[in-house]
Amino acid sequence: MEQIQEVTIREVRFISLIGVGIFIVLGSMGAYWISKQALRPLQRLSSMIRQVQAETLNQRLGFEGPADEVKELANAFDKMLERLERAFEQQVEFVANAAHELRTPLATLRANLEVIRQDPDATLSDYREMSAALDRALSRLEKIVEDLLLMAKGEKEISREPISLEVLLTEVVQELVPLAQDQKVLLTLQTTGEVTVLADGPLLARAISNLIENGIRYNRSGGSVAVSARLESNRIAIQVKDTGIGIPPNELPHVFERFYRGDRSRSRHQGSSGLGLSITAHIVQLHEGHIQVESTPGIGSTFTIWLPVSREMAIES
Repeated sequence: MEQIQEVTIREVRFISLIGVGIFIVLGSMGAYWISKQALRPLQRLSSMIRQVQAETLNQRLGFEGPADEVKELANAFDKMLERLERAFEQQVEFVANAAHELRTPLATLRANLEVIRQDPDATLSDYREMSAALDRALSRLEKIVEDLLLMAKGEKEISREPISLEVLLTEVVQELVPLAQDQKVLLTLQTTGEVTVLADGPLLARAISNLIENGIRYNRSGGSVAVSARLESNRIAIQVKDTGIGIPPNELPHVFERFYRGDRSRSRHQGSSGLGLSITAHIVQLHEGHIQVESTPGIGSTFTIWLPVSREMAIES
């Protein structure tokens, strides 16, 4: 009897071991098949992503499938491709525009040198005229290079220190008085008390100077440019108001874009590179502020720079 029980127990153990082994094998095969099926969409997505090149950024994965995590990942990747495509297009456009702007003063330099070199009877007066033309071309070339370098600065930190806004505006206005007189435009400055701003002085002066210079160049004879500054709550408002030609409503959304010109032939004649307003907007952004414009064609434009007042400045005031 005991022998029969032992034999039975051994057989049960043997059958159990075989069953467990079969279950493990079948379970492993099932788990492998299920995981392979589950990973198939990821493999397909990975294959599609590997085919993405710099030349094919305009293509999208267009992944079809249930609204699960894989679909969400594919949609996120499509959005990233869209941003990359836009960035590449802007980069290509920026390089093309920059090359175009640099080509103009360089062509002027070469043309003047060719003319004077091919004239065996060139006089001292001719050389002086050429020297003046070369100086203008070099000045424009230098300004374009400075603008491009400033745009390349990106969102890097800037050095800030307390600056008297009245002193800064006075210096900027005084520098542009000769240009205003030459254009027969009245340039005035009005500030309301002593206002201290925490800023990068040279950069902020450059931003304001661009606005004033724009107001002078695109003004009418006998017109005016009024510069003012005021403190409102926890914000500083710097305003440049001109009586110039104004900006059409359809162009207002684009005036701060790089290399944008509303009237390209007129801007070229004025020596504009299309970077002035974009430089100003970029500098204001670096100072954590914003800029807005209001304009009426034939009446004039008003640009307002809004800068935050730091807690330390607010306490002192």
